[in-house]
Amino acid sequence: AYWWTNGFWPGMMWLMYQGTKNEVYKETAENAEILLDNALRNYRRLHHDVGFVWLLSSGANHRITGNQNSFTRTMHAAASLAGRYKLGAGYIRAWNGEDHEGYAIIDCMMNLPLLYWAAMELKDPRFKHIAIAHADKAREVFVRENGSVHHIIEFDPETGAIIGPRGGQGMQVGSAWTRGQSWALYGFTLS
Repeated sequence: AYWWTNGFWPGMMWLMYQGTKNEVYKETAENAEILLDNALRNYRRLHHDVGFVWLLSSGANHRITGNQNSFTRTMHAAASLAGRYKLGAGYIRAWNGEDHEGYAIIDCMMNLPLLYWAAMELKDPRFKHIAIAHADKAREVFVRENGSVHHIIEFDPETGAIIGPRGGQGMQVGSAWTRGQSWALYGFTLS
């Protein structure tokens, strides 16, 4: 229930339901959303990819059907993502764990739409301001002069000072990573 791609399946089912109105797609999406409740209830296991998981599943359910339980799930995910924002440092922490306090990753650009959604739904600009601050910081520190992007940047979690890039996806520290590059382009466009 905690894997970052688990919102993709119900999201695809909602697209199929929208296109066909076949109830089997709706039921499949709703059942998957309920299974994801286990992850949403375990705060220690949540990470920055809550946008991938809940905006595509419960967010779609709420948009299409008006389901208020789905709205609540999506809003809890948005609050969790906003809570990962390092005040004064300007970035959203990617992962949990003792060795990852200062890690931010380019992937998070694709989760910012969850914060924009929450800002619009609640008419509360705090969520939008967090998304913009993170995008500005990512533009400043992730994008290299040649236009490629780092996967991971480590910050001092107390001061926000940049410690440096870390290895992750790609061949080695400093190498390009196609999916991350795509997420940067798409994420900055969405922002």
